[in-house]
Parts: sequence; structure tokens; C-alpha cells
Amino acid sequence: MTLHIYFAVKYLKVILTTFSLISLLLILVDLIEHSRRFSYYTDFFGILHLTFLNLPKSIYQVIDLTMLISSIAFFVSMSKTSELVIVRGSGRSVYGALFSPIIVTLVFGILFLVVLNPLVAASGKTYLNVKETHISGEKAAFSIGSEGLWLRQGNNLEQSVIRANRANHDGSILYDVTIISFAKNGSATRRLEAEKAIILNKSWHLNNVKLWPLGKGLSSEKNAKISKKLIIPSNLTKEEIRERISDPSSVSIWDLRSHISQLKAAGFSVLRYEVRFHSELSHPLFLVAMMLIGCAFSMKNFIGNKKSLTIIASIILGFSLYYVKNFAQLLAEGGQLNLVAATWIPSISSILIALGLILHMEDG
Repeated sequence: MTLHIYFAVKYLKVILTTFSLISLLLILVDLIEHSRRFSYYTDFFGILHLTFLNLPKSIYQVIDLTMLISSIAFFVSMSKTSELVIVRGSGRSVYGALFSPIIVTLVFGILFLVVLNPLVAASGKTYLNVKETHISGEKAAFSIGSEGLWLRQGNNLEQSVIRANRANHDGSILYDVTIISFAKNGSATRRLEAEKAIILNKSWHLNNVKLWPLGKGLSSEKNAKISKKLIIPSNLTKEEIRERISDPSSVSIWDLRSHISQLKAAGFSVLRYEVRFHSELSHPLFLVAMMLIGCAFSMKNFIGNKKSLTIIASIILGFSLYYVKNFAQLLAEGGQLNLVAATWIPSISSILIALGLILHMEDG
């Protein structure tokens, strides 16, 4: 028991050190990137604010790599100090040394899921709002639920509220659209209803449109116009809408199931959100797989260049499994692969591959 606690504490210190170093690197890279993109819109403190708001998401994206590096560093240090040799010499199985790192990794994975994931969702939404405030001077209004999709666009002269019953997967095409425009003083100026609206080059291209002018003493129905096509300007871009509507990471794991139900009720595609939900649940298992891969190539005492080659091999294998996992999820999002197979099988098979390598290295 004492040995397991010793290994757990030592591995925990390595993980925390690795996370601290990678976090510092991410802050530096993000700070440079945000300075390049937003120095025209805000001062240094505004850029620093954006950098720290984006930090949780950046950390969450490199958790797998961080766990792999932590595992390699831990088992290389154990090999250098001959602690694994002592474990073998004392008559204990070297596989017992894996118990503590596996438990620590699993606990970390669960903590990331229940604590960091909601933080990423909250900070991600705030980051988008602050970024849009710096660029356009105001937050973009966006809502999606059982009543459909709601957007707000406008400038200093006119504001418009857009409602759609449905949208395609990235929000670039809206269906059954209603647009109500308001003047600067807040009075409604016109109402539009269209069968379809497509966002292109900062303008909405509407099909099968009916337009009602609105105003005091004006007969809207008598002055209504029907047209096959109509183009109206917009301050929204396709990228901004996609960032809002098709990014499942902006929804906390705790709210994801209810959000999926709302999207289904509104007629939107929920495949990306369902893939995200199952992917997050299986993520702790994939972190365990990353830890075991780092262990597989680092437990033995290699001499000379062989140790460097084994470390490189473990990193290549880790990246390969990470790529396969992401590729499977992309196929599932496109409906070409079973949801459960794409999200759970890569994590479980990665663990089995890593265990097979450990058995081969130790007993082969």
C-alpha cells in the first residue's frame, strides 16, 4: 500500500509539473496570436483578458498529449533511478507499479470531465462575447432552443431580429425565416418572411420572400411585396454563425442532454452534439490509454540511442491513436459510422493495444 501511495504522489507531481509548463507555453502562444489579431481593437489588458478566457479551452485540447508526456517523464525517471529494478528485485510484479498511475489518470480524467468541461463551456461563451464586443462594439445575440434559432444583427442605423424554424448543420442556411427590422428609435420598420435564407459575403440571400412595410398609419398588407429573391446586408459572417451553432464544446457536459432534446424539438441536427457527449464520457479511458502507451516504451532500461527511439516511438503511437480517434468521430458526425463504435471503441482498443505492448516489452 505504501508503495502504491509513493508511486501515486510521484506521478501526481509529474502531471502537475507538466501541466504547469504546457499552460505557460499555451499562454505565451495565445498572447502572441491575440496580439496579432486584436491589437487594433483593444489594449494589452484586453488582449490578456482574451488570452486567459481562451486558456481553459486550449488546455482541454492538449490534455491527451499532456498525459502522454507526463507518463513518459514519470517512467523514464523511474528507470533512471532504478526504482523499477528494485521493485522487480523485491519479488513484486512490475505490473503493480501501473496500478497507481492508472488510478491517478482515471481520477484526473473524471475531474476534467466534471469540473474543467463546464469551465471550458462557460469561458468559451464569454470569450466569444468579449471578442465580438471588441470587434463590433456589442455582443451578438444568439439563442437556440425548442422555439427555433434566434439571431440579432445590425449597425448604428438599424437592428434586425432573425428567427428560423430550422437550419443546416453549420447555420449557413436557415429555413422558414422571419426577419423584423427596427429603426434607431426602436420602432419596427419592416417584416420579412422567407422560405430559405443563405448567408454569403456578409449578406442574406432570401428565397420566396414576402415583405411587409411597418409604420404608423401604414397598411402593411396592402403595401406588401412578394419576390422570388432578395438580398439584405448583414454584419454577421458564416464563420461567426458556425462558431455559435455548431460548436458542441460551448455546452457543458451537464447541460448537453437537455440541449440535445431542445435541438431535436426544434428540428435541428444533433449528431455532432451526441458524438461530443459520448466522446466526453469515454475521454477518461483514452487518457488511461495515453498513460499506458507512455509506460510501454519507457519502463525498460534501454542503453544509448535506444531510449530516445523508444520515446519517439511512444509519441508517434500516441499521436496515431489520437488521430484515429478524431477521424472516427468525424465519420460519426457525418453519419458514416455508428455513434458508440466511433466514440467508445477507439478508447478501449487503445488501452488493449497499450497493454499488449507492455506485455510484449516485459515478457516478450
